[in-house]
Amino acid sequence: MAKQKKVAANIYNESFLKELKQLNLQQRQAVDQIEGPVLVVAGPGTGKTHILSARIGRILMETDAQAHNILCLTFTDAGTHAMRERLLQFIGPEAHKVHIYTFHSFCNKVIQENLEIFGIQQLEPLSELERVEIIRKLIDKLPNVHPLKRGRRDIYFYENHLHHLFQMMKKEHWTAEFLHQQTRQYLEELPSRPEFIYKVKSGRYIKGDVKEGKLQLEREKMERLWEAAVLFEDYTSLLRQHRRYDYEDMILWVIKEFGRYEKLLRYYQEQYLYILVDEFQDTSGAQNDILQLLIKYWQNPNLFIVGDDDQSIYEFQGARLKNILDFHAQYKDHIELVFLQNNYRSSQPILDTAKVLIDHNQKRIASALKVDKTILAKNPNYLQTKILPSIRVYPNRIQEETDILLSIQQLQAQGIPYKEMAVIYARHRQSRALIELLEKRNIPYQTKRRVNILDLPLIQNLRMLLEYIHLEYKSIYKGSHLLFQILHFNFLEVAPKDLIKLSRHIATQEHWLQWRDVIADEELLATLNLENVAAFERFNGLMESIIYEYRNLPLVNILERLINRSGLLRYLLAQPDKVWLLQVVNTFINFVKVEIDRKPRMKLRGLLEVLQKMDANRITISVEKTVQMEEGIHLVTAHSAKGLEYECVFILDAVKDYWEPTRKSPFQFALP
Repeated sequence: MAKQKKVAANIYNESFLKELKQLNLQQRQAVDQIEGPVLVVAGPGTGKTHILSARIGRILMETDAQAHNILCLTFTDAGTHAMRERLLQFIGPEAHKVHIYTFHSFCNKVIQENLEIFGIQQLEPLSELERVEIIRKLIDKLPNVHPLKRGRRDIYFYENHLHHLFQMMKKEHWTAEFLHQQTRQYLEELPSRPEFIYKVKSGRYIKGDVKEGKLQLEREKMERLWEAAVLFEDYTSLLRQHRRYDYEDMILWVIKEFGRYEKLLRYYQEQYLYILVDEFQDTSGAQNDILQLLIKYWQNPNLFIVGDDDQSIYEFQGARLKNILDFHAQYKDHIELVFLQNNYRSSQPILDTAKVLIDHNQKRIASALKVDKTILAKNPNYLQTKILPSIRVYPNRIQEETDILLSIQQLQAQGIPYKEMAVIYARHRQSRALIELLEKRNIPYQTKRRVNILDLPLIQNLRMLLEYIHLEYKSIYKGSHLLFQILHFNFLEVAPKDLIKLSRHIATQEHWLQWRDVIADEELLATLNLENVAAFERFNGLMESIIYEYRNLPLVNILERLINRSGLLRYLLAQPDKVWLLQVVNTFINFVKVEIDRKPRMKLRGLLEVLQKMDANRITISVEKTVQMEEGIHLVTAHSAKGLEYECVFILDAVKDYWEPTRKSPFQFALP
């Protein structure tokens, strides 16, 4: 066995050394610098995942560090998966022992390993509905003259503003005191800021006068922010009372306990001799604080950071660029700075066109560190390309979409497969009209989009069945107004003509008959010459049994019995899009299970109330719908297209409306 392991290790070592030889000069510079702080600015398509994995392999090969002494922090789950896969190719099974986490999963690991310190057992994540209820409790306690309620018809107008502020405070690790300090300083500066001073004479105002109206409006905005920040501690207190936590809380808990228990922090500082961070430009303030705590034990930590400010997705007022520059300044006497400039994904004309655009950005590491960030195309397949980026102008979107469709057909006729084409846009709703055109021309496509299952007829019908059962249990015939609609559900297999016959029979009777009694009357059904009597008998039997067992059946059992015995499951399995429909039903069942975990005594009535409140507050149950047509053209958002490559790409709706967000969301407080 030992001999076999040694042989396997030698094979992986040889494979790894072969990979190292293929690295370019800049990549090799990054990988060879094992000790001390290293900052790698990796342009798009320059192989950052490759060098992260290669550096881990180099550490294991050339130092005494074990796999568990290496911590790699990435921004997304997809990033951890990509790195693990690449590392497996480099070093084999040993890759499973390297600690690769997102910041959140790392903090969760710390918490789970030290529950006696954190003391947070039996906490449940906060649902969107619970979040709404808790924030409204805060608002309800405010006096009517409070800045967040004063003069508002809708007293909950600032509900979403508060939610966004609280999440930002947690993400950036801000306190109310910090916000108050920043607000106070901003207010003191306001009268002297250029935007609040008249540049020319205007009416009774002369050049140099203060714009009092604009100044007063800004002061009122800052007053609202000040008072909103005060509520942050009350919000966190209510979460503790309800035994709930936000997603961002895990990082804050770890920051707090690392500060309180030096031995806890020292344990992880001593364990992780080498730390690597990917997508550093997208780390939040709290995530950066975690990193600083882990490395502060070492004068010159073995910290390897990879990022690119030009690729920042979650930019917040230059804070992400500041994180990179602060790290460079922190270790400026010892840091190794590496720029990866060789791109293996695109042609030079594409890279040059992108550079012309991004050079307009004022806040860039290239300007701050006085370096050249020109990206060079090095993929031999693209060096001789004659395809140049082009800008096409259309009078309206219909003509743009039509031209894209015709261009796709022309490219396919020239031998370029659909799967090598992509249409990129800012938001999924932009693709709807194009999808209709593609379907009319029978052009296959692939896309993913978030769908609220509560809007789907399938779930609406399932909810109506649940509501009928609850109402009929409370009082017989209380759900009669729903039954006629329910009998039209296609999975019940009730013949339309049978419903007509039963409706006609009820209408001709002297005394009004209840639908529940009619479908339960076997003798009556037998005399009306119906096409499918069995459908009524099957449905009635199921309803009677569930209503009878209502108090004895757990909520999940009621739901599962309804799905399995009503014919719904059989119907779904017979549909062309059965995978998607089953995913929808499974998502709904999982939602119910989570709600029961929150409230173990919940009955059907409680579930229906939760769903009604979610409707009222426009809260969704989302699931990702994937359309995966073989050889189809890719329809993707710019966010999800990051890191992918196609032979031909169209950018849809390249106009300000979609690609340039407003200064801030209408549901956010103005910040200093």
